[in-house]
Amino acid sequence: MPTLRDIAAQSGVSLSTVSRVMNGHPSVDPALVTKVLETASELGYKKTLRNNEKQTLAVLVTWPSTSENRTQRDSQFAMMFLHSIYVTAERLGYHLVFHFSTQEGKISSFLQWQIATKQFQGAIIVGSYFAMERTYVENLQKGDIPFFRLSKAPTDFNAPHSYVAVDDYAGGYKAGMHLISLGAKRILHILGPSNSRDALERKSGFLKACEEHGLGNDAISFFQGDFHEPAGEQCARELLERNELPDGIFAANDMMAIGCMRTLQKHGVRVPEDVRIVGFDDIMLASYVEPGLTTIQIPFDDVARVATEELVKQIECPLRKTTRVLLDAELIIRKSCGA
Repeated sequence: MPTLRDIAAQSGVSLSTVSRVMNGHPSVDPALVTKVLETASELGYKKTLRNNEKQTLAVLVTWPSTSENRTQRDSQFAMMFLHSIYVTAERLGYHLVFHFSTQEGKISSFLQWQIATKQFQGAIIVGSYFAMERTYVENLQKGDIPFFRLSKAPTDFNAPHSYVAVDDYAGGYKAGMHLISLGAKRILHILGPSNSRDALERKSGFLKACEEHGLGNDAISFFQGDFHEPAGEQCARELLERNELPDGIFAANDMMAIGCMRTLQKHGVRVPEDVRIVGFDDIMLASYVEPGLTTIQIPFDDVARVATEELVKQIECPLRKTTRVLLDAELIIRKSCGA
């Protein structure tokens, strides 16, 4: 196994400089830090655990914040997974470190250092935003660190990736089928972000249900959302201005559905009498709004628990094959659809 002295010799810096870099000391010039970390990664340097020291898993969160005042909202959604990851990791003898990337897909120099020096043994990627997860994946692969995602892997990624995810396509299909079964002939879909694979899968499933029941382009409309409540509010305002209420609305997540429903209600639109609404996620708030929101349930605890357990198995048995698990997305029927 390579030592700090080996890294110093190959990178052409002093042993003391390598030591400071490996200990995360802020006084080292950034260019030297990059050089040392790249050398460490090339040599396959690994952190040596002390006796009785717990191993570490990293939780890498990709949900972006479109504005500063929405950072907390994004973090709260990520927390739906994090508690189960934490409990499972502790049970299996691991502790956690957390990292949040930027919308542009940049990661901090501290995370680069942790990956290059293998400060954690495995990682869980939470979220499905293209630029961010791609950066995480490329760095983890370069550092030879096993990882699991909590969403399906992109089809254009070269290497097969392990994941445990909810079946977003099936969930979108169920949402569409439910609205159609209740007689909806004109349906609006509030889209999630265009750089979210979860949102794109939900849209595809929804459109498949519409296609199977003969609903063409003239019967389906879209509003570009961003997974935040104000997007649903804006969608409702535009519908009211045009005086063009659809029979049903399927929102790509609960917060947009709730924002849309509340705004419509404030202006005298009755839910579900005038318009039926379906969300996606089944966050706690979905059962407390009035009427209760019909939605597609993500089994947050199960997704996080299974991913953490499978990651630990992969760490402890490196020859294990790529693992792919899709969990069912259940339709939770409440009063917002009148059923």
